[in-house]
Amino acid sequence: MGFSSDMEALKKGMKQLEIEYEQWFSGALKQPPWPTKKKVENIIRNYSRSPPQNLAEQAVFQMHQAKYTTYSEMWNRRVRLKEEGRLATGREERSKRVPASSPAADGPSRQAATGKAGEEFRTVFDRYVAAKEKAGQSTSNLNYDSFQKVLSKQAKQLQSGGYKKVDFGVSMKGGKVSVVARPKK
Repeated sequence: MGFSSDMEALKKGMKQLEIEYEQWFSGALKQPPWPTKKKVENIIRNYSRSPPQNLAEQAVFQMHQAKYTTYSEMWNRRVRLKEEGRLATGREERSKRVPASSPAADGPSRQAATGKAGEEFRTVFDRYVAAKEKAGQSTSNLNYDSFQKVLSKQAKQLQSGGYKKVDFGVSMKGGKVSVVARPKK
């Protein structure tokens, strides 16, 4: 096999591995994706032992290797959480999230931080999770209670600074999802 076909196989293998891990974490697969992982690691191991002589090929390989390392660390962390019972899977995880048809972070969504704060914070949280998923970012470390405490604290600080109302929105800039506070006098 040549370098181009190996890198194409590596790219496809990593995409397949990503899909299989997500299926396993959600409970759709019974076993972790060990065979796919082994294929990807074999390609990486071969090119790590004898890297390409061409600088352009080295750069391409290093990019794929760095991407695999990043994903591997994330998957290992999620495996550990799953083994400890701290990673919701299957129905429990899906019930916490907003349906895919709900609005995500394409445009700002506003929720007031006064009045029925718990319900409004939940809506902002659900939209935040949906936006992160849409952007392809991990949501395994998100916790509603922590999220609510942070927003509540931020709203109180802004209200003590003379603002009567604080709206929260979810926005996406440059592929990064964030929650923004919009204080109103």
